[in-house]
Amino acid sequence: MILKIIHTSDLHGYFFPTDYLDREEKNTGYLSLLNKIKKDDKTILTDGGDILQGSSFAYYVKENLNSDVVADIMQNVDYYTLGNHDFNYGYHYLKTYVENMRGKLLCANVKDKTGQIKFEPFAIKEIAGYKIGIAGVVTDWVNLWERKENLVNFEITDAFEGAKRALDGLKKANTDFNILIYHGGYEIDLESGKKLSETTENIGGRLARELDFNLILAGHQHMEISAYIGKTLAIETPANGAKAALVEVDLATKEMKASFIEPKLGENKLIEKYRDVEEKVQDYLDVPIAKLSRDYLPEDRIKMALKGSDLADLINKIQLDYTGADISITSFANVISGLKKNLTTRDVLNTYRFPNTTVVLEIDGKALRAALEQNFSYIEYDGAYKISKKFLEPKKEHYNFDYFYGIDFEKDLTKKVGERIGKIFFKGKAVKDTDKFSLVMNNYRATGAGGFDMYKDLKVIKNYDKETSEILLDYFRKL
Repeated sequence: MILKIIHTSDLHGYFFPTDYLDREEKNTGYLSLLNKIKKDDKTILTDGGDILQGSSFAYYVKENLNSDVVADIMQNVDYYTLGNHDFNYGYHYLKTYVENMRGKLLCANVKDKTGQIKFEPFAIKEIAGYKIGIAGVVTDWVNLWERKENLVNFEITDAFEGAKRALDGLKKANTDFNILIYHGGYEIDLESGKKLSETTENIGGRLARELDFNLILAGHQHMEISAYIGKTLAIETPANGAKAALVEVDLATKEMKASFIEPKLGENKLIEKYRDVEEKVQDYLDVPIAKLSRDYLPEDRIKMALKGSDLADLINKIQLDYTGADISITSFANVISGLKKNLTTRDVLNTYRFPNTTVVLEIDGKALRAALEQNFSYIEYDGAYKISKKFLEPKKEHYNFDYFYGIDFEKDLTKKVGERIGKIFFKGKAVKDTDKFSLVMNNYRATGAGGFDMYKDLKVIKNYDKETSEILLDYFRKL
């Protein structure tokens, strides 16, 4: 008896065949994947979360409709867990999504303290006399990244312990085959077993080594992975509906075969149903909002890190204008479009792609120096400048390099990290360790994420509820 498991993760609202960088149709997106997926009573569809936020479609639905639209698009999913970005738009938006999903929510390390959202640690599905156990967990780093007001009703506990408790429950029920849907990635190189990260953000390797799930369906890192860790098959799918994972299981022998499904362009009922919404999204994106003096476009990553970026400077100037802070920092997503002279909403949302809000912190000269040292660990030097492996493996993290504005500083990136930053100047005056400044950044970085521990306990001068992308849009609309 062959069981088919089809898994998606990190769709980020990319349902239609587009990347929203332009209006061109591309062979991508969840609804195009559905053209290659045939569901029957021996097939289970799973999703690993990070679905409510990320694309222009997701942003438009949040602003103008509600998350029941997303739930309807995902009506074929049988079992799913949540991703860290599913908390970004607040409790009620997430609650509406869950209430309208036909599939079952499995998340063993999350509890709704009000009892309104029902989180089950696991489920059991019987197929042809076999008991299939399915559990779910999300990285507990949600507690670090997410805005506090969005987590008031939730208790999020250790992901490993949640998975372990769920597996114990499945074993007591005498299941024949056990699956973990994990919104998190792998902290090891799956070929060599070498540990790539010391943090607990991603613990897929540990889950496979220390627990005996037959199959782990992961996400979060946006990578295409299919490999065994011991006796556990470890899977991860690329983001944005680029591919789905297909695992075929012989339930008699527990032998597994993995492959990846690619999208197929064409119509289907859900595309037809939501075509008008998609067209409204595209029209909304193409609304002209300003005329700039010139284009502000991204350049080579190393060049921008070494020489600076006019695009980053413009965003930083807007943040300073909005907050009145002394110093500003911003970062770029892994893929951005830049701002065209004839500026549209599309340009802004494809340049500032994060759901971040803005925070102003008080920082002294000593912590500022530590932040600059951490920041420029992004660059390695071995006779030539290159991006450090820790920003590329196990996944690309260009967004963890920040562009500083409002200060000048000496740097020598041929030296080792910790000795690279020389004198720092603010308005032409050398900065002392005890000097204090106001520093504006996004709420993600303010948590210390990306290795910036020096920000964690700084005094918060002001929190702004408006998303940074909205601050940018408002600024340009007034030009």
